[in-house]
Amino acid sequence: MGFVVKRGDKYSARLVIPKALRPILGQNEFKKSLGTSNKTEAELRAAPLILHWKKLIEDAKTDGVIAKAKALRRALDNSPNNALLDEDGFWESTKTGIIEDAIEDIILGGRDIESIDNKEEKAKAKTFFDIASGQVTTLDDYVDGWLLSIKHLKARTIKQMKRDVNDFLKEERIQLPTRESVAAWIRRNNDISPKSIKRKLGSLGSFWDYLMAQGIVTEISPFQGHKLPRERKAQQTKRRAFTNDECLKLIDAANDSEDAVLFDLIMLGLYTGARIEELCQLRVEDVVVEDNCRALRITKSKTQAGTRFVPIHPGISDLVDKLVTTSRDNFLIFSKSKNQYDERSTGLSRRFGRLKSSLGYGPELVFHSLRKTVTTKLEQAGVPEGVAADIVGHEKQTITYGLYSGGTSMAQKMEAIAKISY
Repeated sequence: MGFVVKRGDKYSARLVIPKALRPILGQNEFKKSLGTSNKTEAELRAAPLILHWKKLIEDAKTDGVIAKAKALRRALDNSPNNALLDEDGFWESTKTGIIEDAIEDIILGGRDIESIDNKEEKAKAKTFFDIASGQVTTLDDYVDGWLLSIKHLKARTIKQMKRDVNDFLKEERIQLPTRESVAAWIRRNNDISPKSIKRKLGSLGSFWDYLMAQGIVTEISPFQGHKLPRERKAQQTKRRAFTNDECLKLIDAANDSEDAVLFDLIMLGLYTGARIEELCQLRVEDVVVEDNCRALRITKSKTQAGTRFVPIHPGISDLVDKLVTTSRDNFLIFSKSKNQYDERSTGLSRRFGRLKSSLGYGPELVFHSLRKTVTTKLEQAGVPEGVAADIVGHEKQTITYGLYSGGTSMAQKMEAIAKISY
């Protein structure tokens, strides 16, 4: 098979895209690693990919036709004639004539519609007519409206869901998906993990719910009820807390590294138990006095319970004062990195990873392990679980405290956090 090429030790599938279609498909070629160094196995794995890519190329040939058909449909839908009674069918026949004229201009190059004499022209003409007349629903027209309906979700989640839906619609360009076509799509994507397929089906199910609410579709979701193969659970590294000795070595290494910002971040983590992004989001004005107690006000957290006041431990009181007075950008922790989700901790997380690796600490120890360390120290000091939860921003597990309690006082939290020592 000429579509299989060897890249390094492994084979890849490759199909060159015709030059005229590259702007539509956004690339010069399709290519994908086949994950094997056995040529026979590679050819077997490549076969369904090549068939699918060839279908995409054929679909791309009609992309311009589809776009123009959609434009004509929108123009006809917005015509004032739609508001008039059409008892004799005059407007409908007029629309049909307009669409047929467009087919003659766009597809047939000015020839009469009766002159169609090959399957390709017939297929293009039918596609154009079905879309322009509204007989076929093209779902990509409704993606923007759906995205507005889920704008309350996190930006990262919305971006992933949008990608899931758009990827599917690129494959199912015209037809409304059915349970059978979705099952075929799942089989075709057998190289994707069941977990990812499940996520994609969830995104598509959300999109379908929106279409139903808008009256675009009436059938139950074709994305529900599919049986997916069980995914083997990979051996996951179990994260643990730093021991006291490991914390002391970490502090010394950070101090010796001359990375003052990382050292300050580690010290804040060791005495607050806060998440790395929570610490990186702290501003100068978040150093407050609450109930006669100096505290850090955490407002940007991944959970509702994470919004809290954390008393400033005596061991970092001077450090916090220094961070306030020397702040260059109104944040306590200086960071040059900031991604599209306004996260500031990415670069510092990598720097922490390099530092702990230099000490021989493995993947079971990460910055989040400092949070486990603080929780462990609070438990070993006899601090009640509810108080510890309010300090580190955990949901309380009991209904009485979790639902009805107003939370522990600042004095209780200060008494508890002062018990932390290294």
